[in-house]
Amino acid sequence: MTYIGKKIRDVMVPRGKLVYTTPDTTVKDAVKQMVRRNVGSILIVEDDKLVGIFTERDLMKLVAEDKPVYTAVGDVMTKNPKTLKPDDPLSKAALLMSEHGFRHVPIVDDEGKLLGIVSSRDVSRVYYEAAEASFTE
Repeated sequence: MTYIGKKIRDVMVPRGKLVYTTPDTTVKDAVKQMVRRNVGSILIVEDDKLVGIFTERDLMKLVAEDKPVYTAVGDVMTKNPKTLKPDDPLSKAALLMSEHGFRHVPIVDDEGKLLGIVSSRDVSRVYYEAAEASFTE
């Protein structure tokens, strides 16, 4: 299958493998989780619903504004991030990331329940594999 037919569900990291926390977690603890899991973002969930995302960029802003690391991540996260659905085409994720400079897009169901995440690395890998396959055909 080429990248054109790929759906987000084909490449997203599913909920069971996600790094997520609640809004009352401190930035310090959230960053520790990110470092431990070697990821650039942590999803913020409340009552099983996605309420935000905290990224490396949010951390840089916190440091630049001299805010303490004991600040609740819910106070400095990106609230109500743009999301996609698992059956959306992967190209929609690539377009959203390109247009807005995102590196991570949360994937939710129709009720806003967190299902997964897709990263720019996931998208790049699919496009790379498609390009590589076209050279060997």
